Amino acid sequence: MVGETGSGKSTIAKLLTRLMDPSAGRVLLDGIDLRDISEASLRSSVVLVPQEGFLFDDTLAANVRYGRLDASEAEIVSAAQELGLGDWVDGLPEGLATPVGQRGESLSAGERQLVALLRAQLADPDLLVLDEATSAVDPQLETRIGRALERLMSGRTSVTIAHRLSTAEAADEVVVVDRGRIVQRGPHAELVRQEGSVYAGLHRSWVSQHG
Repeated sequence: MVGETGSGKSTIAKLLTRLMDPSAGRVLLDGIDLRDISEASLRSSVVLVPQEGFLFDDTLAANVRYGRLDASEAEIVSAAQELGLGDWVDGLPEGLATPVGQRGESLSAGERQLVALLRAQLADPDLLVLDEATSAVDPQLETRIGRALERLMSGRTSVTIAHRLSTAEAADEVVVVDRGRIVQRGPHAELVRQEGSVYAGLHRSWVSQHG
């Protein structure tokens, strides 16, 4: 999902996760209106991974367990291993018992993002909604986060608010949002050829900034 700042991408993410309801129309998940799905079922089926997840002044394990409150320590360890993060957890001063501090202040921005990914893995959702997780993190952790994200998305439907051209290029389908409306959708290669379109303009801007 791409678009200029303020185009409505985050609003769509909030609608998909039912952090807000539409004032008109419906949001359907597998053909069912989100308002007809129980809160517990929706929260287990749809997970939002924000750019920076909120961390509580508690241990790493307690913060990861926010993804599924009844998870055992063994399940948390398994989730970390599945995402290739077992060595990161083991390298922390007290492993899963490491205190993260107020709002996660004892962790770097990238490490806080790893906690958000572990929460999502533990929740095991059907639909992942990602506010691109690698856009504001420490460079030394960017590759690790990217690999963990690939594993997290494997076998799941994922909707990503894309801040990078590479994300859009790799997507099966790109949805272009402009002034609160979806104006284009299709694969990157098809959309970029549409001269004068919103997506073509975004592509030119990305290339000029990062080319």
